[in-house]
Amino acid sequence: REPATPMATAGQPSTTVQIPCCLCGTPIVPNAANQCTTCLASQFDLTSILNRGPGGSHTINVYQCRRCRRYELSDNGRRWQHLETESPELLSLCLKRIPALQQGSKKGGGEQHMMSSGISSLHLVDASWVWTEPHSRRLKVRLTVRATTIGGAGVAVQQRCLVELVESWRQCPECNREFTNRTWQACVQLRQKRADGSSRRGLVLLEAALAKNPDVRKHVLSVDPTRHGFDFYFLSLMHARLFSSYLARIAPMRIKTTQKLVSTDVKSNTANNKHSVLCDVVPLCRDDLVVVDKRVSSGGGGGAGHLAGRLCLVGRMSSVIRLVDASPTRTAPMDRCVVDIHPEKYWRGDKYFQLLFSSTRLTRFVVLDVELCADNSYGEQAQYAGPKSGVEKYALADVEIVRESDFGQTDETLSCVTHLGNLLQPGDSVLGYDLVSSVLPSEAEWSLENSCQNGFVMPDVVLVKKVKGSGGGGGGDAGEPAPADEEEGKKAKAKSSGSKKRERRKKREEKKAEQQLEEVARMGFLGGDEADSDELLKREREKFERELENDEELAAELKCFEEVLREGGKELDKVDEKVARDAAEKAASDDEGALADAIGDVDLNGETE
Repeated sequence: REPATPMATAGQPSTTVQIPCCLCGTPIVPNAANQCTTCLASQFDLTSILNRGPGGSHTINVYQCRRCRRYELSDNGRRWQHLETESPELLSLCLKRIPALQQGSKKGGGEQHMMSSGISSLHLVDASWVWTEPHSRRLKVRLTVRATTIGGAGVAVQQRCLVELVESWRQCPECNREFTNRTWQACVQLRQKRADGSSRRGLVLLEAALAKNPDVRKHVLSVDPTRHGFDFYFLSLMHARLFSSYLARIAPMRIKTTQKLVSTDVKSNTANNKHSVLCDVVPLCRDDLVVVDKRVSSGGGGGAGHLAGRLCLVGRMSSVIRLVDASPTRTAPMDRCVVDIHPEKYWRGDKYFQLLFSSTRLTRFVVLDVELCADNSYGEQAQYAGPKSGVEKYALADVEIVRESDFGQTDETLSCVTHLGNLLQPGDSVLGYDLVSSVLPSEAEWSLENSCQNGFVMPDVVLVKKVKGSGGGGGGDAGEPAPADEEEGKKAKAKSSGSKKRERRKKREEKKAEQQLEEVARMGFLGGDEADSDELLKREREKFERELENDEELAAELKCFEEVLREGGKELDKVDEKVARDAAEKAASDDEGALADAIGDVDLNGETE
């Protein structure tokens, strides 16, 4: 504590007669208290007054959220904001937390303590930071204050004091909601219902993209896997709509928003609604073989155009559905073999798209000969090596192939017309659908007979894509021996029917909980290595990684999806900052001027000592 300086009469000449201090007898310039600076400092300890906390406590707390690192600006806990270390905004917050500087406020009890100490008023002249260790959780501020004593004389005393504040943890309302059940306001229901019964097969790319984008996941409160998809929970409808809009750029879907009334207050005219955003993904996947009904071209919806009544391959699933003619004619131009369908057109005629085979039925073939069709020939056959190679990616060609399992054993070969002419060479491995040896279900046979155009010839093979290396595939675990605990269980004492039912129900619940944990961990919503504990999940991941290595288009799509979600995360952060800024400005306008009355003309940009 530095010695107090009495405010002598301004303009007084230096030859003024000095008088002795009334307490210690030291010669001083006459002032209203007739006391020297040492005696004034001993009587008025401004440092203890400023370091006194609310209610007479010995500490002054500044509250910060442990998770989001925001500071509490208001006493009611509604205003939270990010503040930089040793910034003017944080200094202003610290000054508001000192009860002695809040003139007229009865909450902290600072004014009563000042009156008991002989101080009538306290005015802040200057404030600056004092550096402290960041991990100490302490904030030190050096203040220059001017105090007026009580009494007829009213002596003004000015001192420089060091005030220490303590950073304490307190959870903000937003983080508190995230750790509390049933606090969500909007739910995004992502669904894909396929005809072949494969559960969420079309959402694998979405899971992989979400696993690599923490900016999008941080706005999701929780995730619940369902039979045909996932449920994503959010704090606000705005976050849910933004999340669904970016999902629509990754996969073709239709979006519907509904709301449910939870509670209402007639007197205040307010209501609590919970919103559901349904994202129904088109039930098709990449590399699926589809029969497009011929009625699509007669105004039935669907928008398949000249591919109506033909076999089609699903070439791409993004914001639109790309269909490729699976059995093109040799004289057809390449642009008539590809059609992009918007999701709205698809849903208007979804009954005209019949799934014939999924990619699980793909068979490996070996290419024996490739001959480009006349209309698509470049003279000498050139291979597609990227967008800068100057060669179109797709070209019609006559291809002679043999099954990889029959290669070198039989002389049976197959021929077809494919769009992969610029990608294939003799000796390459290619995946396709073997329609000669495949047994079609009754519904698929009826679709082929009644949905295709007149004169349509069923091909023997439909080639899908070129592959590298050996194909992967998980084997079953049917041949594994039974665990030792199961064998011991068989020899155990027989149980009653009720206990058996309870045990079976418990096993089903545990199995369902493990599956949900695996699916959520696959998208990165769980920290650690929980997802690596299951062997089946490991095999699925290895299979997907091998597929990415063999398929450059799939890897490019995944990278594109990651960029879209990364942009979505940045956009969500901007919206959060805008909402927080608007709320802070609105709240600041209500209590504006309270701090200005306390600190006066204070320099918040003082240098750190």
